[in-house]
Amino acid sequence: MQNNSILVTLINAVMSKKPEGEPVIIAIDGPSGSGKTQFAKNIRKNFDCVVFHMDDFFLPAEKKTEERLATPGGNIDWERFKEQVLDKIGSDEEFVYDIYHCGTGHISQSKPVRKKRLYIVEGVYAHHPELVDAYDYKIFFDVARPKQLDRIRKRSSEKTLKRFVDEWIPLEDMYFKEFNLRREADFCFDSTRAF
Repeated sequence: MQNNSILVTLINAVMSKKPEGEPVIIAIDGPSGSGKTQFAKNIRKNFDCVVFHMDDFFLPAEKKTEERLATPGGNIDWERFKEQVLDKIGSDEEFVYDIYHCGTGHISQSKPVRKKRLYIVEGVYAHHPELVDAYDYKIFFDVARPKQLDRIRKRSSEKTLKRFVDEWIPLEDMYFKEFNLRREADFCFDSTRAF
């Protein structure tokens, strides 16, 4: 979003709906290249929060089966995200979650999390139906396909863009369509002209 005051107003409004001290979880989903990560960075600049990236929860190589990948939203290890993150938020104790490394296709390290009032979940598959009940607010970022491909091209190589087009974007599109995420979100933002 171009105006940080809109961002701050939105987050404050969501937080004000829950009693002081209770955790607030906001999830941002949408296509690759739609600006979710940039939006989460802007939130972190304005609020003391933890940001979880769904890229850290892609399926490791040993779980990637044809059956799993044929399931809408099956490209994400939602079970691990739920167990290691969502089930731990609200606890008074620090917790740790494992991080998937896209380069190796395996989990390579862990990250500790300290208790905060605000938690942001950003990335494709954040609104997976097995996860949404834990969220206080759901934001969907949309983007026109030509702009999406242009953004991916600028941040990656042509080889990586081809993988997006051939592999990852079709999986995303299947997931968005199956679960009607644009309509299910509390707020939908078209980022085509933003950023």
